[in-house]
Amino acid sequence: MCGIAGYFGLDRDPALLERMALEQRHRGPDDARILVDAPVGLAHQRLAILDRAGGAQPMTSSAGRYVLAYNGEVYNYRELRTELEGLSRTFATESDTEVVLQSFAQWGPAAFDRFNGMFALAIWDRQARTLTLARDHFGIKPLHLCRVPSREPGDGSQSADAWLFSSEIKPILASGLYQARPDDRTIYRYLRYRVHDDGAQTFFDGIERVLPGEMVTLSADGIRRQMFTSLRDDLTSSEATTEGYDDAVAAAFSQRLTNAVALRLRSDVPVGTSLSGGLDSSAITVAIDRLLAEDAGSTEAVGPRQRTFSAVFPGYRNDEERYVDAAVGACTHGVRSHKTRPTSADFLQDVTDFVRAQEEPVISMGPYAQYRVMKDASEYVTVMLDGQGADELLAGYVPQLVVHLRDLLSRDRRSALRELIASRDVLARLATSRTRTLLTRRNTTPDLLRPEFSQAHATESYAVPTGSLRARLVHDLFVGSLPALLRYEDRNTMRFSIEGRVPFLDPDLVRTVFTLSDDAIIKGGWNKRVLRDATDDLLPASISRRRNKIGFTTPQNEWFHEQREFAREVFRSPSFGQRRYFDSAAALTAFERWLDGAGDLDSMAFWRLINVELWLREFIDGARALPLTSTVEAA
Repeated sequence: MCGIAGYFGLDRDPALLERMALEQRHRGPDDARILVDAPVGLAHQRLAILDRAGGAQPMTSSAGRYVLAYNGEVYNYRELRTELEGLSRTFATESDTEVVLQSFAQWGPAAFDRFNGMFALAIWDRQARTLTLARDHFGIKPLHLCRVPSREPGDGSQSADAWLFSSEIKPILASGLYQARPDDRTIYRYLRYRVHDDGAQTFFDGIERVLPGEMVTLSADGIRRQMFTSLRDDLTSSEATTEGYDDAVAAAFSQRLTNAVALRLRSDVPVGTSLSGGLDSSAITVAIDRLLAEDAGSTEAVGPRQRTFSAVFPGYRNDEERYVDAAVGACTHGVRSHKTRPTSADFLQDVTDFVRAQEEPVISMGPYAQYRVMKDASEYVTVMLDGQGADELLAGYVPQLVVHLRDLLSRDRRSALRELIASRDVLARLATSRTRTLLTRRNTTPDLLRPEFSQAHATESYAVPTGSLRARLVHDLFVGSLPALLRYEDRNTMRFSIEGRVPFLDPDLVRTVFTLSDDAIIKGGWNKRVLRDATDDLLPASISRRRNKIGFTTPQNEWFHEQREFAREVFRSPSFGQRRYFDSAAALTAFERWLDGAGDLDSMAFWRLINVELWLREFIDGARALPLTSTVEAA
């Protein structure tokens, strides 16, 4: 895991590369190197995971044509290396980096679709004079792109545009070639619809993301963007190929998941597990435990006993400690269980660093729990596995169930009625929540925004697929849910120089799931059916047959009550009141009503206002930013 940065279309500027690299040193504290070859500059920060002695970057091919700066891990590198050696290619290191480089030299951009892993990379072709940027199938690893004023390259060629790219956004801000400015459309959609990371736009006007599965080619002729994979289209158009659903299907899925976990244990540094107590992370935990019991060759980096890391909140309603303990208790090979217990006081102390680490606003305080877990884990391990992606893949969210019921109703009313009855407890909780909101709501999020700001974006909307479960899952994997969660994961792990790995996003596993019938995903009121069945003999029923879902989050409602002066200070601050976005008086009034139990809005709405304000102070205001001065209140 590493950080990459660089430019295309500028003259030699090693100082620029060093400034950019320094801003993401936390992504790779083990080594730092640059390469300048006008009109291209590459910078690399290395977190050494595989072949720690070799694998330094930027890496140049043996013939000198290609230069690679790469962030990520390609887990099937050993298999690809064997194939390349069969094509008469030789290797000087044991790193996956060299496999990535040689794969591109052998197959060109077609190599990217062969990679089972996570990656964001830049490859400079000295012969063709092209720079290729690419991001993995699901966008697990970040890559940002920004057009800047062009300058004449040192080799005398002309480029219509110049570009900066980097793993994180901070290197672009530090370049001196881009003036930070907010993207108002993104801010509005975040405040109004609770969405972000759902496309190329970021919260910074002029800075874009390379999309999942996308390849960008920069040359003197300009920029070309295209998908290197058909994965998303394949999943959208896929049809179930399995005949019905039975124990054999669950067993085959279990083996696929175990294989995906085993691949992601390949490491030359210690590996741990992020355990929330939910089904997904618990499934990974017991899969590793089973590999340890079988003395599988892939577990060397785990050590004799698996280490798990969890956030627990004793005394709060959403405390998951009993489920964490149950998952640990289900392991037969012994577990070192580490628990962190964040408080609202801790959050207030960390909030500035948390906002800076995330670089863009987040949907709730929830990702702070993961931030604290990674901070704790960094004292023991360098790689962490977790269950990200399972909810999007296996319908872990209630709205996906609603889509499934609607689709089933259009095809088979009798089956839909049976499924509706079986799901009545889950749907009842959803209906109760929505009814309460409708009855008590006097304000909505737009009421807390300046009218002129809302009017400027009145044509904005946000819709999700409602026609079929399959379409909804694809949307959530690539647009609606997962991209934001992967950003949280990347920033929280890399803030503490940890590599996060996500077995549920193994492309082979994902393709396998989409060959299954909808009954394997939702049946009899149970979502994630195939995963539940696959873990029935490994996990206690309290986890494998659990109906309510919480996961890694914080007791946000309670924390807002405990730290109400912090929120009041933000809403009353001159900067908040002077923004073109917020109606500060309305926000403060609505917050006071919420504190009194009136329930006009949920706490997430207030967090979004606060997060935008703190983000603006950190990244846009610069020296004008107001410090946080609130004292921490006792719970």
